[in-house]
Amino acid sequence: MVRYALLRTVLDPLLAVAGPRGLVCLEFLPDAFTFHTRAHAIVRDLLSDETEIREQPAHFDDLRHQLAEFFTGRRQAFTVELDLHGSEFQVSVWEELLKIPYGKVRTYGELAVAIDKPQATRAVGQAAGHNPLPILVPCHRLVGKGGDLVGFAQGLTTKARLLRLEGHTLGATTRIEEPRLF
Repeated sequence: MVRYALLRTVLDPLLAVAGPRGLVCLEFLPDAFTFHTRAHAIVRDLLSDETEIREQPAHFDDLRHQLAEFFTGRRQAFTVELDLHGSEFQVSVWEELLKIPYGKVRTYGELAVAIDKPQATRAVGQAAGHNPLPILVPCHRLVGKGGDLVGFAQGLTTKARLLRLEGHTLGATTRIEEPRLF
């Protein structure tokens, strides 16, 4: 059975989809009203052999709790079971992303070297961009050469907010600024 639920967070609502072996997708979903349709599309694309899909918010209580702790600065690592679906290369990138410590960043080039593909910097960026489990598989911890904020599917403002949440100062970057009231 495949389960799904819409989780409300301080950033955007998140669509969570879990198969029998663990969480397969955690997707930012600004248009929350589309979550039923989107959940079915994810199941069709990733888990086509699964026949039964059911909305079950209670199934995600632990994930909801862990995300709340993360967003309030009380959690640095997640213990939710993950079921990564992608090419061998994508999964190797996502598994390496899981090794980046809370509050730290790595460049795309450093990650390419870590997976023994030093010439694959752009491919690493593409794999990170297709990460089905943002936040849990922390692709927001990847930065460009020199520490520049680049490439985040949910937008650079969200990337900056996640990094600041983890205590990263973002150096002297001027591309991202928090909104000001006055």
